[in-house]
Amino acid sequence: MTTSTSVGVASSTLLTTPSSTTLALPPQPSTVYIVGFAPSWTDTPWDRPNGIYWGMNSLHRVAADKKWDAWFQLHDIEKAHPHDAAEHIAWLAAQPFPVFMWEEFIPKYPMITNAVPYPRQVIMDIFGDYFTNTVSWMVALAILQQFPRIAIYGIDMAQSVGDQPEYQWQRPSVEFFLGWARGAGIELEIPRTSDLLKTPFLYGLEDGSVMTAKYRARIRELTERRAEFERQRNQAHEAYLQISGALEDTNYWLKVWSQQESK
Repeated sequence: MTTSTSVGVASSTLLTTPSSTTLALPPQPSTVYIVGFAPSWTDTPWDRPNGIYWGMNSLHRVAADKKWDAWFQLHDIEKAHPHDAAEHIAWLAAQPFPVFMWEEFIPKYPMITNAVPYPRQVIMDIFGDYFTNTVSWMVALAILQQFPRIAIYGIDMAQSVGDQPEYQWQRPSVEFFLGWARGAGIELEIPRTSDLLKTPFLYGLEDGSVMTAKYRARIRELTERRAEFERQRNQAHEAYLQISGALEDTNYWLKVWSQQESK
């Protein structure tokens, strides 16, 4: 026999999933904080009394001591984390909150007793199949659970960050679901440093000339500085060759006149 558990939702219309885990719901209204690896994760406001915090993958490497209400690991752990799978599994298994996983992976990791099957088919029946990353699955679940506010931190979708891959090609899927959320009347909170839902100018109203001029000026500046460093490098190389030639010549005459090699 299983019980139905909702994970930090703020509506009476809840998505439920089979679980033996019980999680107290926060006072309304509540905000779900979806946190990733990009630098803005450190800006996450952890002290919000009505905040629900969702982490993902191996973020615990740097944020294990933070407040978490649910975790998302939608990969085959041994394949996705070949170098630290045992450590990652042990951390997940030790947590008091639900860990969302694909249902087919859960039997492979029975030690993660707090694993909860992610309702993939339910989500796809409603939202379709435009999912290219974990964040999109998380946002879709937050929409279905009718959070009045979704906050996105540590998710820039701009480029690779250190050894944490965050690919630009994944951004359209995330923005699709964020747009869905806005259309559903959900308020969004996104750091200014994130590339999500950002544009340098308004198409049809602005021509981008200010931004274009700014970057062209920056390109000219950097080009001139590079040219100066190239000139200095060439001068240094010429000086190096002159010194090397003089040293070789001096060694030659030392050997000719004293029959000794230089030390």
